[in-house]
Amino acid sequence: MTDNSLAAPIIDAHGHTLDLAFKSGRKLHQDLGGLTDVPLMRAGGVAAQLTACWVPDAEIGGPHGSRHPLQEVLRIIDYLHRQLEGEAGEYAVLATTADHIEEAHKSGKVAFVLGLEGGDALKGDLSVLRTLYRLGLRHLGLVHEGRNALGTATQVWSGPTMRLYDSEVDPPGRLTEAGRQVIGEMNRLGMLVDITHLVEACFWAALEVARAPVIATHGNARALRDTVRYLSDDQLRAVAATGGLICPSPMPLGPAGETASLEMLLDHIDYIVALVGPAHVGFGTDLLDQLNARPVGLEDIGESQNIVEGLQQRGHQAEVIDGIMGGNFIRVFREVAG
Repeated sequence: MTDNSLAAPIIDAHGHTLDLAFKSGRKLHQDLGGLTDVPLMRAGGVAAQLTACWVPDAEIGGPHGSRHPLQEVLRIIDYLHRQLEGEAGEYAVLATTADHIEEAHKSGKVAFVLGLEGGDALKGDLSVLRTLYRLGLRHLGLVHEGRNALGTATQVWSGPTMRLYDSEVDPPGRLTEAGRQVIGEMNRLGMLVDITHLVEACFWAALEVARAPVIATHGNARALRDTVRYLSDDQLRAVAATGGLICPSPMPLGPAGETASLEMLLDHIDYIVALVGPAHVGFGTDLLDQLNARPVGLEDIGESQNIVEGLQQRGHQAEVIDGIMGGNFIRVFREVAG
């Protein structure tokens, strides 16, 4: 049930509805059998989602990589456009500006901000970035797993095994020159630079280059759970100092011994709000089709009103809740993308 007391649209800053729809072969607006889809979003009052396509490069390692990541990205984007040109267009839209999100919300449609989790498909080529922008891409998470042409992630592959990046064992995790150029071009074009998954050296280098607010679309606080995959207090303050946004998730990045839950999400929201202020906090569900890992208290995106109720119970004021649930994302997206 939609909470009409919220002034701004509810926005999930990190979801995988498009991934799930494309891989399932079903229509975008149908039940997809996972934890996120258009019917569930509508049931939960979620007006928009930054839907982050995940297409790793097989050359980086791991069992789920693609030998042709750019071709796979283009196939996903083609699927999105074809779906929206058809019946799904009655229920969903592609949003490339903040106004598009607000207009979709008013018309009762779900807005998708097209994103890419991991810049593997770019291979550092700015012409590819510009072409994807023209097709509607408005977000890029520079890395996801391993080391690509842009930088290094907090998880790396050792043969068939995934492990945490270790600065004492692994080659230095630096932002590459191509990574610097990509950030500069993203700022020029008007795209959200997502620093989630970056090792710390890459993180700090990225913030030196960035000339617009940056976002951590699904980043929790290391102070509450000590893992390199979460953000330190200094990192959280630095993201806020750009005017950007930190979006805790109910899904643990791990490995940190956490249980996926609404309470975990609320704990991290509370901590980050206290540290940097409520204007720099949102939320990113990171829900996909992990039916064996449903967050306790937030079974799927259709229960997003539970986040609102949890924030109310923890004493957050209405204007703070409004910002966390979507208003802050709208502000940052408007500043970056228009």
